[in-house]
Amino acid sequence: MTSTQGGSVYGDAVARRRAVLDSAVEILDEGGYPALTNRAVAKRAGMSPGLIYQYFVDKQDIFITLLQEAETELSEFIEALPRDGGVAGLLAAIVPEATRQWKRVGHLASTWQTVDGSGMERKSVRELRACSDRQFAALHRALVESADTEGRTLHDGPAMVLYVWAGLTGIADTLTNKWLRGGAREDLVAYSTAALARSILELPEMHS
Repeated sequence: MTSTQGGSVYGDAVARRRAVLDSAVEILDEGGYPALTNRAVAKRAGMSPGLIYQYFVDKQDIFITLLQEAETELSEFIEALPRDGGVAGLLAAIVPEATRQWKRVGHLASTWQTVDGSGMERKSVRELRACSDRQFAALHRALVESADTEGRTLHDGPAMVLYVWAGLTGIADTLTNKWLRGGAREDLVAYSTAALARSILELPEMHS
């Protein structure tokens, strides 16, 4: 039985909640979103289904919490990255963490939204949207600051960060599905992040 700081999952509310989330990740990895049920999570966590309702409304609430965790962790990761490698260097540094989070829960988000679209106005979804906004704001700041270290400016606009994020998740999806072998993995990351950087950077001014 898992424990935190000497307390069992039955005696420690923080440990119980963590056990639920960790069990949910394992189930999602094995069977995808359809396999995620409160009963399955309870069995995996070694607790009664009724106990889960003390922490989460339903399986959607569990999944949203995992998405929020992933986005918060990625935001903090991006904030801590050095900017002196320029835009391409920044993007390459983000790829491993973005891939970890994508493999963990991100790739299932579209399935969740399709299945549970009727719940889009619940409070936890509004909180998730706010969390996503913070992640994109962190990415935007990092891109601007990294461009500045190169003496460059960005083709900035409402779609720029979403475009970059789509590129990063595309790389993450390719790596998660293991479509590449050997050195092709490093080649893909280097080529893709350099291409992304070129596409969002203004051309340097030409001096006669």
